[in-house]
Amino acid sequence: MRHFGADNPLFTLARSGRRTTHPLLAIAIALGALLFGSAAGEVLLSLIAVPADPAVRLLVLLVLGFAPTAALVWLWVRGFEGRGWSTLGFTRDRAGWKSLRGFLTGLLAFGLVTGLLVALGYAARENVPEAFVPALVVLAGWIVQSSTEEVLVRGFLMPVVGARWGAVAGVGVSALLFALLHGLNPGVTPLSVVNLVLVGVLLGLYALYEGALWGVCLWHAAWNWAQGSVFGFEVSGQTTGVLSVVDLREQGPDVVTGGAFGPEGGLASTLVLLLGVAVVVLAARRTGGISPGRRRPASPPDRSA
Repeated sequence: MRHFGADNPLFTLARSGRRTTHPLLAIAIALGALLFGSAAGEVLLSLIAVPADPAVRLLVLLVLGFAPTAALVWLWVRGFEGRGWSTLGFTRDRAGWKSLRGFLTGLLAFGLVTGLLVALGYAARENVPEAFVPALVVLAGWIVQSSTEEVLVRGFLMPVVGARWGAVAGVGVSALLFALLHGLNPGVTPLSVVNLVLVGVLLGLYALYEGALWGVCLWHAAWNWAQGSVFGFEVSGQTTGVLSVVDLREQGPDVVTGGAFGPEGGLASTLVLLLGVAVVVLAARRTGGISPGRRRPASPPDRSA
């Protein structure tokens, strides 16, 4: 199989419904799902008593704040396109292995970022207690948060765009939207935006390589979890407010450490993300070749909207 060609399983799944969504409409649907989903999350949070325990509180905020967006995407896919949840990339084939591999490689990736910072003397340990239990409590929240973003941009938008306009457009559009989602976060810089685009490219290629979403969901979750709950850094400019397993502080130049945005806004992350892109591309070449070709129009015009 040519991983990045028109016959990629994610593109095939995107064409499997009664109707197909036009790529321009898909962008609008993704933005609308994000806006209305976030608003629905705020309403849900206002209706409940959020627990006082910091770890449980973060878990509830992540789950209720993000899950409505995933639900809205599924409602569109099910109601308009006429296809099921599994067609967003959650097929059964080796789902457990893909999830485990994604989680472990996400941990490894951010571990490399942290290792670079420590080796350069740009990160040092704070004198705070180790907090294993809170980190485990909030892991489920990171999985929901990260999986929601992946459903939105790599499960829905990228395959819909890629099935019509080709893999390059699918990965590119989804990566740009992914960066836009975080573009107003505290501490954002031009370099952090570049890194967000790189994350989007890496995860887009990874999803196409696997032909599924399991790996990227767990990679993303492990990256965020390690960043905020294991090492105690800011996550895309956001402070978790929960004690971490090993609390590190940045103490070097912002261009390397990421400054207030956290390490994913610095050159250490840039290097690791570029390495990740290279690894996925080389793996795709070795196991099936690369073909960014566009699909020939096959669906009748009245199936598109």
